[in-house]
Amino acid sequence: MSYFNGNNLEKARWRCSLNLERYFEGKTLFGFYNNEHEYVVTWYENRLSLDKSKTLVEVTFINLTNPTYINRQTGKKCQSFFRIALPINYLHKVPFGSIWKNGKSEYKFKLKEFKVTFSKSKGLTYKPLWTDKVSHPFEADKYVHSSYLNGFKRDGNQLLVIKPEGEDKSYIVHPLHFFMAHYGYSNELKRILITDNWSKVEQKLHLNESFEEKGVFIPNNLSTKDAVFLYHLKYDAYTKKVVKDIATKIIFSKSQKSPKYLIPCWHDQSITLSFYGIKLGNSVLCCQITGISQPRGEPINLYYHSVIKTNKNGEELDGNKPQYRMRKYEREHDLEKLDISLDNVNNLVTADVIEYLKLLGEQREINRIQLTQESLKNGKVNPLKYDEPVNYSTGEKQGKTGLTGIANCFYDISNTDEIEGKSRLEEVWEHAKRLRYEQNANVYWYTPKQGFHESDNFTLVSLENLLEPLKKFYPSAALILRVDVQRRTFFVLSFPEKDEKENSGFSSMVYKPQNVQHFLSEDGNVYNQDGNLFKLFIEVVSSGGVSSDYVDSKDGKMSSFRHREARKTNNNWVWNGIKKLVET
Repeated sequence: MSYFNGNNLEKARWRCSLNLERYFEGKTLFGFYNNEHEYVVTWYENRLSLDKSKTLVEVTFINLTNPTYINRQTGKKCQSFFRIALPINYLHKVPFGSIWKNGKSEYKFKLKEFKVTFSKSKGLTYKPLWTDKVSHPFEADKYVHSSYLNGFKRDGNQLLVIKPEGEDKSYIVHPLHFFMAHYGYSNELKRILITDNWSKVEQKLHLNESFEEKGVFIPNNLSTKDAVFLYHLKYDAYTKKVVKDIATKIIFSKSQKSPKYLIPCWHDQSITLSFYGIKLGNSVLCCQITGISQPRGEPINLYYHSVIKTNKNGEELDGNKPQYRMRKYEREHDLEKLDISLDNVNNLVTADVIEYLKLLGEQREINRIQLTQESLKNGKVNPLKYDEPVNYSTGEKQGKTGLTGIANCFYDISNTDEIEGKSRLEEVWEHAKRLRYEQNANVYWYTPKQGFHESDNFTLVSLENLLEPLKKFYPSAALILRVDVQRRTFFVLSFPEKDEKENSGFSSMVYKPQNVQHFLSEDGNVYNQDGNLFKLFIEVVSSGGVSSDYVDSKDGKMSSFRHREARKTNNNWVWNGIKKLVET
């Protein structure tokens, strides 16, 4: 029996919003899939392939419900499994030991946590199984089924074998586990490294850009936590040589049947890993890396595009020249935790956009008051418009009204206005209204200007004022719903789909706020409030939509649902999202 089949292991519930249903129901590379059975992830093959801009990894799932079958030709008992190709950026959510059924994972096996320290020159070797099938430190016979052992020992992965001085155990780390943990923080950074040629890598990561002081540029779609890796990639000749070499080898390996790339350390300082693993005799197999240390060094200057195009005196700057802002980034002294909740949003830009919204909102509030005063003087009633201010001063944090006026930045879009992708939002509203009799819920649509309403003709909120400063094109509008059900309040944020014909991706999310007043607040502490409507909008626009990584980063307070017709006639999109949070 394999390790996971032969041991009575305890299961632990975990958060994983990833849905692999379409991969499970598609054509398998090897083996047989039964949608009524449970499976556990056990391995990643070293063969990589390319599907448009996606790098795919072959992932093996073994059957937990019915672990073996009898081979009709040989009469021998064999391991029941299947193998499919998944995007490499999914791997942090598909660790060894995670349990899957119908493309979803709610549980994984509860494993012991280990910690090990090594460096590129001390305690680390690389050893694929096929080079030493008899005495390899990885005791594979205790991990896989006997019928699968010979095939498994031909595996070509250049396994990291870590053996600290004074220990008799060898720690085995899969190279793709190490790559995902070690080469930057965000998934987008790793995707760029192993997909684009080096000139494009330098361009996208701004590696050749110079500033007044030594520092790195953080693009909107990367995390602030990528700073250390980018800094060394830009200024450390050894790091650049190593990263460029492995990125090139991985790209070329995608056309090879038996690639032989290995994942080196990109710095020469000691590295500490924490991980969940299983003990196999005198070896320990890493199943999921949970933390990694960063190289020590001086604080890093982080540069990012300023969304505020004025100086401290409120004077408008040359709009043709990119304006940068800079902040110091202190390196982590402890292990940097690598949860499945990887937040890809650049927090510096988020803070900057909030400041921009405050200034824009304050100026519009002032303009509105001036218009009111003018109408009173003339004795005429004029419609009040939120005029665009000429410039924004970064000196004043509070407008004359005493309010930030962030809500002034989000225009209402009438139900009669036509926008691309709106038909799906109308369907979301219909699904939400059904909850009034299906779940005895109270359902409202909401805008910051109009408040809560139950009428059929909902109003959308424009996000255009976020798209321009963040240099994004999606999403341009949002439908905000409130659902009170089972003595709890949920907010649904739904966005037009990028391409209605493709029917692609998550376009809606459900959020469970701790405090409704704080969630809708537009006071000066918006940036520090994790659960705030305006901050969520900024994060969604920064990420280019609702990703599963982003949902997971909210620690069980958020879920998502797809705008797809289902086979079941009683399917309710909105309840699909809410139900995930009700059950937690």
